[in-house]
Amino acid sequence: MAETIKAEPKKIDAGVAFRLWIGMLLPPAAWAVQLQTLWLTSEYGCKTSDFFWNHVVSIIALAVSIVGGLVAVREWRSAGAETNDDDATRKSRRLFMAMIGIMTGSLFTIVIFALWLPTLMGVPCEK
Repeated sequence: MAETIKAEPKKIDAGVAFRLWIGMLLPPAAWAVQLQTLWLTSEYGCKTSDFFWNHVVSIIALAVSIVGGLVAVREWRSAGAETNDDDATRKSRRLFMAMIGIMTGSLFTIVIFALWLPTLMGVPCEK
């Protein structure tokens, strides 16, 4: 009687998958929190001319977004940092997620700074 052997697919390490998702989702999450917090605290800041919390939230959001981008860069480098792979392998998916994380990290870091810019320039209350 012939015995068939079923090959189990090799699973990606849970830590690698977690870091890939962190690299992709942390920068937009930081932007969303910053956007909502600035929207909530700007009216108070305009009434009291105290924008301390807007600066604090923006600095924290920038730091979190940069950390997400750096996690993606680290995963990109540890996966091989090449883009010439045309087949759908575990490595190519890892590189793709890391690249998306790098791009979202860059984009949302710029967007977070752009949202902070009116507070830095001192004109968030002009209407």
